[in-house]
Amino acid sequence: MSLKSKEWFYKQCLDEVKRHGRFSHLSWDILEKGIGQADSTRGHVTQAIGACQKFLSAFPHHRNTIALADPTLPFEVNAYPLIKTDLQNWLSRKRGDYDRAAFGYNFTTLKGILTPSLGGRRRGGGGGNDEFKRVLRLMAEFI
Repeated sequence: MSLKSKEWFYKQCLDEVKRHGRFSHLSWDILEKGIGQADSTRGHVTQAIGACQKFLSAFPHHRNTIALADPTLPFEVNAYPLIKTDLQNWLSRKRGDYDRAAFGYNFTTLKGILTPSLGGRRRGGGGGNDEFKRVLRLMAEFI
């Protein structure tokens, strides 16, 4: 599967906000973080956009579980042991850039901002976990 750009994802979020859809709250938050640079997390959102697409492509059966979660909250990966284990194992085997260079998706960068609970190596603080969980919840709907 060819990945979609962060601009495609932001357009989906913007459409959701304009329609006042069930994902407008999460979408607005991601727009603020990814475009508005709230909390200096623009790169966290970019990395999550690429990785969530790849993860859901590799594990399409998890999409339904994620899609059933509350549309107003980030998807709590740790509450689903099978998804958590699959994510950790899958991410442990990934390195470097992937898909189009212009997209800026990089597994090594992602692992540097995620904590071990999500398969990363960041110690101290939440890093990009929150953005990843928000993007994962939205991506299950948008793809």
